[in-house]
Amino acid sequence: MKWHQAVVVGILLAAAVVHPQAAWAQQEYAIGEGDLLKITVYDNADLTTEARVNDGKITFPLIGEVYVNDLTVSEIEKIMSVRLADGYLKQPQVSVFILEFKKTVYVNGEVRNPGSYKLTKGLTVLKAITLAGGLTSKAAEGRTKIIRKTDKGEVTIKAKLDDLVEPDDIITVPESWF
Repeated sequence: MKWHQAVVVGILLAAAVVHPQAAWAQQEYAIGEGDLLKITVYDNADLTTEARVNDGKITFPLIGEVYVNDLTVSEIEKIMSVRLADGYLKQPQVSVFILEFKKTVYVNGEVRNPGSYKLTKGLTVLKAITLAGGLTSKAAEGRTKIIRKTDKGEVTIKAKLDDLVEPDDIITVPESWF
């Protein structure tokens, strides 16, 4: 490994340690109820389909119902490729894109429109606050927190505006003391 490659690897490893909340961005999202998927099959434009997950399933031309609940995009692509290859297409290349996410995030405190908002890919704390109408004049932006559910229970994280938001996060913007 050349020295510049080692430096890049070192920087990436350091970023992963320093920014543990970015882990969700590296994991694959588990598809669930209400998600809207766009499915394409290379060189078969007539099979392009948008399907909303209902009762854990989607319906696709030629193969019918496909159970997708709690599967990742890559798992769905593999399953659909295998089923399409079973008597329909030779070596199908299936791509699945998430058009709408089922998961939500919550923004409360000193924002103009507190509430729940749909999670989208790449949603940051700043973007979530923007969805909530922005900060009020009383907001203490520097004390913004994320309440996140983990395997070990709820944790509170001091939020930075560029932190990525995870499913079911609660972003709280407190009131300024002055």
